[in-house]
Amino acid sequence: MKKNKKIIFIVVAVLCQAFGPLSIAKTLIHNKTIENRWIAEIHFETIDNLIYVPVSVNGSAYCRFILDGGSSVCVVDSSIVNSLHLTGSGDGIIHGAGTGAVKVSYCDSITYKLKDIKTLVPRSDIINLSNAVPGQKLDGLLGYDFFLKYVIEINYKNKVIRLYQPENYHYKGKGSVVPISFFKKIPHFRAKVKVPGRPLVEKDYAIDTGSSDVINENLLNVSTGPKKEVVGGVGVGQKFTIVQGKIETFQIGKYILHNLDGVSGADKIGAGLLSRYIVVFDYSRSHMILE
Repeated sequence: MKKNKKIIFIVVAVLCQAFGPLSIAKTLIHNKTIENRWIAEIHFETIDNLIYVPVSVNGSAYCRFILDGGSSVCVVDSSIVNSLHLTGSGDGIIHGAGTGAVKVSYCDSITYKLKDIKTLVPRSDIINLSNAVPGQKLDGLLGYDFFLKYVIEINYKNKVIRLYQPENYHYKGKGSVVPISFFKKIPHFRAKVKVPGRPLVEKDYAIDTGSSDVINENLLNVSTGPKKEVVGGVGVGQKFTIVQGKIETFQIGKYILHNLDGVSGADKIGAGLLSRYIVVFDYSRSHMILE
């Protein structure tokens, strides 16, 4: 053992003489100091699997935001705009999880701060979020523009988010790397699904960390299994009736899941499914990792 240590010491000494001590030190500890070194670690609270994080808006006191990968924009609740000294401009309409149109205005150049990390977003939406999550105070949503700037690792079990600089992040784990594409700034992926009475098919699904659902699956409308009507549309928009039933099989990456709760609607997975894993969103490489 002592002989091995002596040999290692001689090798390091020779390398240091040839390349300089600082250079070889950086090389020897590269993985620990550069690759996969997070720039912020943020603790969050979860209610119905939704991720609530403290966010400062343009230097304000901390507000309560949801980390929402299913939102194509960052959003500030209209009720706090005046107290934050924000000025909205323009008028438009959007469609959220519920039915009907929702009025929106816009605010340019908002800086969102989590811990010591400041993120400048060119344009954010101002929307009335008072009924977005019943019984919960919600000041805003961190959407696409935030996800775009970082590699975001979500550990639902430990309730911790870690942010990484994309250029310094290289995944070496044994999880499933799932390719994603984008439609209107919403991430999508391919998965295989089977509901009772229907064959196994491969389809496109959106990814929505801002939804508590496990799976929204339109095939449940034609499923031959037990199902019932329930009220949907929690989020931006009005409530409506959906069908609740069972998903026999759902394959995402290398993971095959059985007997999942699902509801009808636009095809997507929500935090009810994602919370089973450590999830990494890496928009720079167009993939999501489930571990």
